[in-house]
Amino acid sequence: MNLKIIKSKIGNAAITQIVETDINDAMPIILPDAIPEEMKKIAWLDKPYRTDDFLMNADSQAFFVELNGRLFVVDTCVGNEKEVLGFDGFNNLNLPFLEAMEHAGIDRNSVTDVICTHLHFDHVGWNTYKDNGEWKPTFPNAKYHFAKEEYDYWEKDGFKNHALGPLENVSFHESIDPVVEAGLVNFIEMDDDLGDGISVKPSPGHSKGHINVHFDAGKETFIIAGDMCHHPCQIAQTDWAAIIDYDQKESGVTRRKILGELSGSEILVTCTHFCSPSFGKISGSESEGFVFNTVDKSE
Repeated sequence: MNLKIIKSKIGNAAITQIVETDINDAMPIILPDAIPEEMKKIAWLDKPYRTDDFLMNADSQAFFVELNGRLFVVDTCVGNEKEVLGFDGFNNLNLPFLEAMEHAGIDRNSVTDVICTHLHFDHVGWNTYKDNGEWKPTFPNAKYHFAKEEYDYWEKDGFKNHALGPLENVSFHESIDPVVEAGLVNFIEMDDDLGDGISVKPSPGHSKGHINVHFDAGKETFIIAGDMCHHPCQIAQTDWAAIIDYDQKESGVTRRKILGELSGSEILVTCTHFCSPSFGKISGSESEGFVFNTVDKSE
């Protein structure tokens, strides 16, 4: 089994997406408002983001970005051998993700930075891998950047108060704690400059300390926006909240604010679960509806 690899060029940045698995079957649960009858009303929403029956297509994937002498990984999927309580399709995966990295020419020892837009299980999994029964950092020479507000929320009381609390508690043990204990974590603010044209900006709602990652790649700028949207349909319907949003009202406010700021600009944006071609520009308005205009940057 070979995993899908997509290579793109945006400005001075070389981007490699490695698709771990599709999450199509989970999408109706995640976005219950996005029923086919409503999806049909979004005139611009076409394949590959939907099926012939107007069901959602989406992926679990990681973005590797080479820019200004650094190699970033944004979000690290579910991972292998992880205990994913209540999600049988993601539990105890055994996929050739590391082999796909090698095939794509990516040396995990050369990764300089890992950025997790938030700390849900499907964005932190390949932070670690199991070696002789122990969880070890997959990227041993990287700084792992976590928003401190996000980390503190889960550490203090998030496990008790969130629907995914038991699952996230296990995920922390498998995918977060080992890199903290290894001294590899750099706790950052939600609005922070990571140097070399890379910064993070707050986008709360889906999680307490959710961040978007901004890349200034010379002539072009792009954003990897995590789970600000799970699917492009949420660009048209900003009130469609994910069932697992920390604050469903706030997630809608965040979408309208950021999409409004991006509308009419040349900035490219994607979210972690958008299938390929994943990047696009935003047009439209809150009153008329925002539009995701796909820009295929694949090589």
